[in-house]
Amino acid sequence: MRPARWTTRMVFLFYSRPVFRAWEVFCNHTARLIAHKERMRSLQFSREWARLNLWRMEIQRGLGKISDSHAHVCAACGYCCKGTRERDAFLDRVMQNPRTEHLGARRRRGEMVGIVLARAEGRLLHLDAPKAQGCCNELTCHGCRLPRELRPMQCLAYFCGAAVKALSQEECEEGIRLLKELLKLQWAAVKLALRSRWARS
Repeated sequence: MRPARWTTRMVFLFYSRPVFRAWEVFCNHTARLIAHKERMRSLQFSREWARLNLWRMEIQRGLGKISDSHAHVCAACGYCCKGTRERDAFLDRVMQNPRTEHLGARRRRGEMVGIVLARAEGRLLHLDAPKAQGCCNELTCHGCRLPRELRPMQCLAYFCGAAVKALSQEECEEGIRLLKELLKLQWAAVKLALRSRWARS
């Protein structure tokens, strides 16, 4: 019989990688396709997106605390932040700003909503640090410019095997709980998008 600690690590890794990644793709594309783009931005729905956004930020702060335990692993590797592709998905943008103009599956121009908000609030990090070459536009040699709660969901939900090995049993258990919450949040966002489709004008 395998130790409980090993089992918890594997469950956390399972939620973080195949489950979250597949669920995120499904929820983002489904919400994007079914949302009524104008009604979704109404005052009524904007309030509901704001409520979901507060929930998202709380989850991401919790995942960020767990990330502190393996920051040295990520700093030595950096693989997840490599490539200059945009990492903010439809639900990242809509939750943070329902009036965002970038409603495609992938933003082709402009900046992440999180960057705009962080700059407006004076919360950008590592302002004087050089940009990490060949990586995400927001990654510097001292870390991400975005506060945790303003980053795309995938940036905090993904843990590789090496990262999970650096975590304690308690951190893995908390990570599993938070990832389950994140899955529920994304489903709630899909349901809200569907309601916007059928809501009365």
